[in-house]
Amino acid sequence: MSHPNTASAILSPYPAPRPRTIPAGPARGITALPEPRPGADISGIRIADREVPGFRVAEIQYPAGFELSRHSLDHANLTYVLDGEYAESYGNGSRISYPARTLRYLPLRHPHSTASQSGARLLIVSIAPEILARVSNHTHSLERPATIQTPASLWLTHKLYREFQERDATSAISLEGILLELLAETARYAGSGPVRIVPEWLRVARAYVETNYLRPLSLADIARVAHVHRVHLARQFRSYFSTSVGELLRRKRVEHACHLVSTTNCSLAEVAIDCGFSDQSHFSATFRKLMGSTPARFREMAQTPDRPASQFAHAAKS
Repeated sequence: MSHPNTASAILSPYPAPRPRTIPAGPARGITALPEPRPGADISGIRIADREVPGFRVAEIQYPAGFELSRHSLDHANLTYVLDGEYAESYGNGSRISYPARTLRYLPLRHPHSTASQSGARLLIVSIAPEILARVSNHTHSLERPATIQTPASLWLTHKLYREFQERDATSAISLEGILLELLAETARYAGSGPVRIVPEWLRVARAYVETNYLRPLSLADIARVAHVHRVHLARQFRSYFSTSVGELLRRKRVEHACHLVSTTNCSLAEVAIDCGFSDQSHFSATFRKLMGSTPARFREMAQTPDRPASQFAHAAKS
């Protein structure tokens, strides 16, 4: 049975507040913005922003048809996709799309172009050079772009957006702590290698999984969409993305389950069915394997704002 909140949750992982400032471009709309000046501000429609020592956090809306030509910024960025989808293109010809609940890291002065065909809402964290310098004393992993998908990063981005919306006297301290923890998690998993040129048919296959992960899917279904044999799909998918089709499918379903468990009153049985699991037992076992916690425990922790994300990382490794 589907919970009444579920349909809207699928379409919009995080409810959008009303914009409080004017668009960053002309009032008639933003479809193709010029390259930013050195040190220029983040492009897009600014909904809200906050600053804490070493970081600036902004909620940004990319309208449908948004395009930003090849550019680079003089600060590193962490970008979390709240809803919608956007894509980055690089000088080597590769183009990668990032759907909702993706965390993306880009180092400073990394040339790329940005586009969003259907629109996207993002939480963008600009990282000050002095913060990066501190990290570089221990590791050079933040010199390369990366997509971060770990239990701890999922939990931290959930906490980050919730704290970002708070305006009380202690929220700035809490926000700074979350950002430092998220940067440490990023440094731990970033820099795994250069961006590879992903074949168009493989991008189609991945996009199909990330769009239809709540539906019953088979490897043959996905291969048919990509016009390749399922064996070739399975081999190339793991080669390029370091994960199997089935692993990606399970992760996307668990990510959506995390959102439902922490933001709705759906029963766990309802969440299991809505997220494509055969029953609650299968759902709980898969959730615990990926998140290091049962769904019930995750719901309890989501209601405890000061719970450290390290508990997820420790549980996931045990």
